[in-house]
Amino acid sequence: MSRNTGKKPPAERFGQDTGTYRFFFEASRDAFISWDVSGRITHANPACTELLGAEPDDIPGKDIASLFADAGDAAQVLRGLQQEGEAVIRKACIVRKDKGKVDCEISPHVHRDDRGRIAGYGAVIRDISGQKMNDEELARKTGELSKRVRELGILYEISAIIDRRGRPYPEIIQGVLDLIPRVVTYHDAACARITIDSEEYHSEDFRQTPWHMKSDITARCNVVGSLEVFYREERPAAFEGPFTKEERGFIDNIASRLGRVVARKRGEEMLVESEERYRSLFEDSRDAIYTVSRDGIILDANGAAMRLFGYGAAEMIGMNVQPLYAEPGVRNDFQREIEEKGSVRNFEVTLRKKNGEVMDCLYTSSVRRAPGDAGIIGYHCIIRDITESKRTEQEKQRLIDDLKVALDKIRTLKGLIPICASCKRIRDDKGYWNQLEEYLEAQTEAVFSHGLCPECQRRFEEE
Repeated sequence: MSRNTGKKPPAERFGQDTGTYRFFFEASRDAFISWDVSGRITHANPACTELLGAEPDDIPGKDIASLFADAGDAAQVLRGLQQEGEAVIRKACIVRKDKGKVDCEISPHVHRDDRGRIAGYGAVIRDISGQKMNDEELARKTGELSKRVRELGILYEISAIIDRRGRPYPEIIQGVLDLIPRVVTYHDAACARITIDSEEYHSEDFRQTPWHMKSDITARCNVVGSLEVFYREERPAAFEGPFTKEERGFIDNIASRLGRVVARKRGEEMLVESEERYRSLFEDSRDAIYTVSRDGIILDANGAAMRLFGYGAAEMIGMNVQPLYAEPGVRNDFQREIEEKGSVRNFEVTLRKKNGEVMDCLYTSSVRRAPGDAGIIGYHCIIRDITESKRTEQEKQRLIDDLKVALDKIRTLKGLIPICASCKRIRDDKGYWNQLEEYLEAQTEAVFSHGLCPECQRRFEEE
């Protein structure tokens, strides 16, 4: 006598043509399949038929084990269900009708009758080939990401070495060189060499071999050296010898950074040389030169400036420039003009020495700006003492004026002068006849002394 539990047997739930379960069975996107205790397939839904690439009539009656690509997978799934009734989700490869293989996830279960006895088996089969591909892609991308993270970490270390100011140049190159083997796949077998201006640097255990990759180091459009990475022993072939495409790009990146290091070093050397050259010109100049802040504090001055004003270095550096001006308001005029024009030439100014002596000078100046043109922070000033030349010019002008006066006094001596052919008297503008010496004394500053020439002296003695 059978018990009526009110539950439909599994065969009814999945195999009959009517009922709610039939709808789910037919409409599910997952593959459903049922088989009896002998292993013969009894039912398969449309999704299962599509998964196996078969016609609906091809599946019923087949041995369930024939669907598995691996007999071991089939035995494991079926034996577990038959002996223990376990329902463990397993992954297995299913064979399609066209012999193609599909990676699937199988969820097996047991069908029992109303007495609780095993009446058959069923399984939900889900195609996970896409998921597997996604997992493989995820694993690949995760591996690539890990490699990129490692490369970025090495780049960060290289940047820290390169950007740390004050380190000796050879120390920077060697620090970068020691990190380079870590960027390649087989870093334990790698070594590297950097050549710059015929100077070679090597990583630890360096050995030159045929398995290498080279990248030029370029600074200011000129090749100045090279970066080479070697494997000390043969490794599998890849994009470029044993090196990958990514490693080629990474080595080129490091070589580019080294090129900037070389350019920076040469720029610093040129700057030092330029500063030394201009410092020498600054110190050796015969003109007084000083640098002053916008608020009037003298920041630097050459020896000529100190000699000109009579101050020592300790006195002049740091002093306010205002006491050097003989007239208080002149610096404001100078500051206004130079900030409007950016520079001034031959700005005439009266300055005062330490001992109080006043001198006439010419300023030639330009503004000093903060880096990035953030604004005016001071002025460079060249001072030329023109006191003596101005005094000479004034004396010259006085002599010119005196000469003009003298020329005015003898203006009547120009042209024809009426003189008597017998007595040598000269007629003036008023018609009077004057002695020659009287006329010249009146018209010029000449003063006559009287005497006899040798010829007149002899004639006078004879008479």
